Amino acid sequence: AELSRARPVLLTFAERVLHLGDVGNGQIAKAMNNCLYNVSCAAMAEMLPLAQRAGLPLETFVEVVTTGTGQSFGFQQWAPRVLRREFEAPKYGFPMGAAFKDLETLSAVAAAQGAPAPP
Repeated sequence: AELSRARPVLLTFAERVLHLGDVGNGQIAKAMNNCLYNVSCAAMAEMLPLAQRAGLPLETFVEVVTTGTGQSFGFQQWAPRVLRREFEAPKYGFPMGAAFKDLETLSAVAAAQGAPAPP
């Protein structure tokens, strides 16, 4: 009932509104989603130098990844900037403090669920 009343307001600034069940589940989903983004950015930061050392043409490698199974929003967002040597975060960058907060959230969720997770 509360979501039905809030939906029109939420849709004034959100593209879509998804209901994930109990209170707090949206925060958990957001933290998981952000963690997946951060992992993909970290993987990109490892793969680009390796591709360069292996002698791959980097622009073509980026095209392979962004059109293949390794594609991700993080790779699509950051790889072209890295190739242009643009290391300043755009206005929609994701601060490391927020990434750490999401990891803390996920660690607490994993502990509460009895799921294995790194400390």
